[in-house]
Amino acid sequence: MLYENISLFNHKIIMNEMVTESEEERLVESILSNCENQVGELAIWNKKHKFMYPHFLLPSYEESNLERSKKLRLITGELPKTFLLSHNAYELEALRILAIRKHENAKINELLEATTRRLENTCFGHFCSEGECLWLSLVVVRFWNTFKPYDLEKINNMLLKIIDHITNTTKRAVPSFYLWLTLSELADNSEYALEFIKKNSRYLVNQFQKGWIVNPKNADRYNPLRKHIIKNTLIKTSMYQYMKDAEVHISNDGRCYGK
Repeated sequence: MLYENISLFNHKIIMNEMVTESEEERLVESILSNCENQVGELAIWNKKHKFMYPHFLLPSYEESNLERSKKLRLITGELPKTFLLSHNAYELEALRILAIRKHENAKINELLEATTRRLENTCFGHFCSEGECLWLSLVVVRFWNTFKPYDLEKINNMLLKIIDHITNTTKRAVPSFYLWLTLSELADNSEYALEFIKKNSRYLVNQFQKGWIVNPKNADRYNPLRKHIIKNTLIKTSMYQYMKDAEVHISNDGRCYGK
């Protein structure tokens, strides 16, 4: 399934595993093929919500039944409560992979530019703190950072609003591991991302070393991946660059640790 291949692609990169050129090419071809074969299903959603839902890609019936809620998990394991987040994250994760190769294909550029215009007409495409629009704003920032990293003003503007909201709310504002994944990717481009990482570095070190249960039957199966996300975040700082050689392992007690 496309969802599984998109997740695997991201997970390999996060865990510093090799993605071959042929693997990437097959995934790109699969994404483009799926974009061309969903016109009817997309029309149903777009009739009700012209810009708020994807224009090119939706989960298949089989993918939608992977979870009891019919929503697909983010690549870091958090489970959305709404189709708004689930469907948009699905499309944006796929298009982000296309954005890595955008210079090579006119069709890809067309899809990406059309999605840019759609996002400009949404609240979460700028920043929205209502419900899961906040989560989705984070997904959009990660997409922008891959597709248009030179648009640093826009990226930083959204990022600062997200950070401000996180800092000033007592609620679980955003999916934390997707946040750290995004910040780890932004840190080379955004001083604000790096500064937020530095402020939370001691907390992250503690979480990296702490034992987390690994259960293949629920979201705990993502915990080894999440340890790698934390490591990738910490090594963006000069203080913790020594952790680039740190490893994540599963102990006999069924927990994963970072060392």
